[in-house]
Amino acid sequence: MSDQTPSSSPPSFGSRLGQAFITFLRVLIRVLLILLLAALLGAGVYFGIPALYRRYVQPVERDLARLNDFQARQEQADLRFSRRLDDLQQRLEEIELHNDTQKQSLDELQTRIEGMESDRQFGAQTGESAQSTAIARLDDMETSLAEVSANLEQMQAEIAALSQTLAKTSAQVQELSSQTESGAAPLKALRNDLQLVKAMEHLTRSRLFLAQNNLGLVEQDVQDARLLLTDLQGEVPAYQIDALARVIARLDAALSSLPSRPLLAAEDLEVAWQLLQGGLPVEPTTQPTSAPASLPGTPTPSAAP
Repeated sequence: MSDQTPSSSPPSFGSRLGQAFITFLRVLIRVLLILLLAALLGAGVYFGIPALYRRYVQPVERDLARLNDFQARQEQADLRFSRRLDDLQQRLEEIELHNDTQKQSLDELQTRIEGMESDRQFGAQTGESAQSTAIARLDDMETSLAEVSANLEQMQAEIAALSQTLAKTSAQVQELSSQTESGAAPLKALRNDLQLVKAMEHLTRSRLFLAQNNLGLVEQDVQDARLLLTDLQGEVPAYQIDALARVIARLDAALSSLPSRPLLAAEDLEVAWQLLQGGLPVEPTTQPTSAPASLPGTPTPSAAP
């Protein structure tokens, strides 16, 4: 008998198909597993990262924000504290300065009190001598008051006399005015006499005001009298102009003496009044037909003080 080696038979189609199907299943399972793992990984990433962010990152960010806010508030608090510290330092300096001022004021008050005490002691020592001096001055003042009273009575008497003279002069003015209206004398001569009487009236009134120490009215009346006499110079004859010029010169001297030298003004007014009271000079050759310029009935008042 001969030895025969059995040959292996090739796999059948069914076995190959089964193996291919198994291989396909294995690949499919692997793909599914990979897809499942990928899905799980994607789901983990999709849901895990926000959770991790909310759980770990957001608390850290909140802590950082709180830390920054706390740091900012701390800086503001430090700034306010620094300002308050500066204010307190400034107030402390002001209080120290005020305290120094108070000490200085107290020292000054103490010095004043000591000075007042020394003055009081000195016043107590010199009080008797001051009292005697005051009594002596009081006696002098009483004497001066008596002299002033006497001078006042004299001035009142002179004012009364001047008032009477003024009344008489006014009566003469009215009389001359009535004579002028009735035509008892030549009109021009009477007009001149009337101007003289008016000037005398102004001078009498000015002397009355001078006795009352009313210098403003004195100056006004003197100026009015001077104006009347100046106008009269153009109306009187040539031989009467010099007499009027002397009177006007006296009035100018009186005006220049006011208001600083009322006594000199009173003397000049007295002389001017006397010149007018004596009348204007008459014509050397012939007697004037008009009434005399003098006013014999007018009394001569005393000079004003």
